[in-house]
Amino acid sequence: MRLLSCVGSIASTLLILHSADAGMTGLGHLVKRPTFPEDREFQAELAAAIASGTVKNATFRQLIDHRRPELGTFSQRYFYNSEWYVGPGAPIILRTPDEAEVWPGYTKNNSQAAVFAKTNGAAVVALEHRYYGKSSPFTNLTTTNLQHLTLENAIQDVIYFAKNVVLPFDVKRSSSPDKAPWVLTGCSYAGSLSAWIHRLYPGTFWAHHCSSAPVEAITDFWQYFEPAREAMPKNCSTDLVNVVKHIDQVLSSGDAKAAYALKKKFGFEALSHNDDFGFAILTPFWYLQNRWFGDSGADPFYRFCDYIENVFPNTTHPARLPGPEGVGVEKALDGYAKWSTEAYIPGWCKGYDYWTKESNTSVVCWDTYNERSPLYHDYRVDNAADRQWMWMLCNEAFEWWQVAGPRGVSPGYVSKFVDTEYNHHQCAKLFPREGNHTYGLNLGRSPATVNRWTGGWGGWGDEKPLRRIMFASGEWDEWRAATVSSDRRPGGRLKSTPDAPVWVIPNGTHCEDASYKNAQANPALAKIFDEMMVKMHAWIDEFYIERRLTRPAF
Repeated sequence: MRLLSCVGSIASTLLILHSADAGMTGLGHLVKRPTFPEDREFQAELAAAIASGTVKNATFRQLIDHRRPELGTFSQRYFYNSEWYVGPGAPIILRTPDEAEVWPGYTKNNSQAAVFAKTNGAAVVALEHRYYGKSSPFTNLTTTNLQHLTLENAIQDVIYFAKNVVLPFDVKRSSSPDKAPWVLTGCSYAGSLSAWIHRLYPGTFWAHHCSSAPVEAITDFWQYFEPAREAMPKNCSTDLVNVVKHIDQVLSSGDAKAAYALKKKFGFEALSHNDDFGFAILTPFWYLQNRWFGDSGADPFYRFCDYIENVFPNTTHPARLPGPEGVGVEKALDGYAKWSTEAYIPGWCKGYDYWTKESNTSVVCWDTYNERSPLYHDYRVDNAADRQWMWMLCNEAFEWWQVAGPRGVSPGYVSKFVDTEYNHHQCAKLFPREGNHTYGLNLGRSPATVNRWTGGWGGWGDEKPLRRIMFASGEWDEWRAATVSSDRRPGGRLKSTPDAPVWVIPNGTHCEDASYKNAQANPALAKIFDEMMVKMHAWIDEFYIERRLTRPAF
């Protein structure tokens, strides 16, 4: 999944996308697209696999609207790898679509989907989400043309594909879902799709894997920041809470000169709106979401904390590090501002094609109140504002706005000026009404609308026992609060059973189990990863046993 807000969040996550080698467009993933620890080596291997034809792509004629088939079809792209496929009747591992251009790396080597395939003699297929990459029914993403981008259509795309696709390596459809087990796997929003398909439309897929999968839509998702309490060093946490209190006091004081001086200290004096400033300095928390066990190099999340504690790069290491009490508001504020001006702002906005002529210290890309911002008016499929995901947040309406939350309950890392209205005003600017066409929030939809349909947190295993579905979340996953492993879920975390195992990965973050290399780097995850593989193999065996079929040898 992706980070919450449009223009502000776009700017705040560009570095994450750079590090993901995913180009310079789009919001940072709620789910980032997994980047494996040996990224350069893996990318070279993937490029070779594509060049040799081991990893191929094809297209499928998908319905524009599953409730209105008369509207016709569009071309939906997918990548596939059949190198481990042992022949007719063998399993198919389908990687559920992300809210992004499809990534061929899901079909190769160390991705979890590929490991499922390798250990089961299966082929692996990665499907592209409608309205992304090469799979959009429209090239111009106006409010009118986005009407067919719905959760219902996204779910039905996956089911319709499985039931109707003629895979190039299986032209006789000997491995169609009625003849072979299809496994649906995904992380973050893709994991949510897998979970919702299991619940709402069971039968097509034999087994489901759902990693870091939010199932409860939430308007004011301040719980997103709770895992940082445990992940963050105590001195950094203490100081950050006190600094944010100080920032809010200054911005609320009515002293315009003091507010301007504060923003200037951080390099954001050009932002006249306090919510833009408050959101802009939240970026370190996106770093936490995107750190994995297998990552190498400097950790930007802890590097930020070093700045807060006045332990700066290229300086003599202090004889004594700050204790849990921290360094105090004054020094921590200085460190926060130093991080902003040295390690954060330089080159950020200039990295967009829109603002290449701006100065290296420009903050124009964080201004969500500029109605002329090209981020609001770029209607291309490969736009930099990620209109598609923002449409889902504003229209379905998932919302999931990562906001300050109530004082004394929420962690206190976020300025009070970052609230739901800050995000709602961006919906209005992104999706102006066109005749009768508007977005769902304007029509009275809310997260409650989604949760009534999907069941949200509730109902998992309550109505009937769950079968052949597995869930995983990281202990420090900032999205865990919206998953079945949320501590705020009525009745507590979903209990693990043999038919529906649930894992919480100690110290793990978002989509931690998506890469085998992460498992190799962490013994606790290695054990969980192995358990997943054993369980999935047993479930696939059950398909052939229940149907009295001979499982293809591998």
